[in-house]
Amino acid sequence: MLARVARAFRSFLPLPSWWTISKHLDKESESLLDVGCGRGGPIERINRKRKLFSVGADIFQPYLLHCRAVGFYDDLVRCDVRFLPFGSGTFDIVLCSEVLEHLQPHEAAHLIADMEERARRQVIITAPVGRCHQDEYDGNPYQAHHSTWLPQDFRRLGYAVRGSGLRGMGGLVAQETSPLPEWLRLVANAVWMLGTPFSYYFPRIGGNMVCVKNLDGQVLNNARGDPGSSSRVE
Repeated sequence: MLARVARAFRSFLPLPSWWTISKHLDKESESLLDVGCGRGGPIERINRKRKLFSVGADIFQPYLLHCRAVGFYDDLVRCDVRFLPFGSGTFDIVLCSEVLEHLQPHEAAHLIADMEERARRQVIITAPVGRCHQDEYDGNPYQAHHSTWLPQDFRRLGYAVRGSGLRGMGGLVAQETSPLPEWLRLVANAVWMLGTPFSYYFPRIGGNMVCVKNLDGQVLNNARGDPGSSSRVE
């Protein structure tokens, strides 16, 4: 019960990562590719305020079946995100939320270049700040973390970076992996939210970061893959 209250509380405050994503979405865009969509949490919240034609891509079939059942996406594609089966400039926006840390560093660099090729207007990436250990769960071997990212890694690539939460707390607030009892996780969520007004402007102290790159040459406020096998989720 407390966990549901915490989730609802966070979803309506201008503090979580999805709020930052929604705030900086390109206003002229009409389509979005969600790379490594998982259970579709960010797009569910984003589309509350703005309906985009959205396609979810993920390798883990149970997550895609969940997304189909709840109707978060207009289309779903099963694929390995290291080999995106989409042409150049297919989508206005490419979103990649909490995915890069699941890849080896060279694979993640390859994916960033791939996403920039497939986006017409904007690429948005979210990732934990610094080391955030995570093993597989949900019966999904792809949930384990294999790389670490800092704000300067994305700034060097031309991304504007904003923070969320406080560094080192990501494993405590996540419902799926937190070792805390529900009441303590509620406290951790409150601390995370209180820290966000500071980490938003100083993302190095944040638990998560939102990295945004406009491909028309304007950065907010301030490399290539072979096609792989894929299948639509029917």
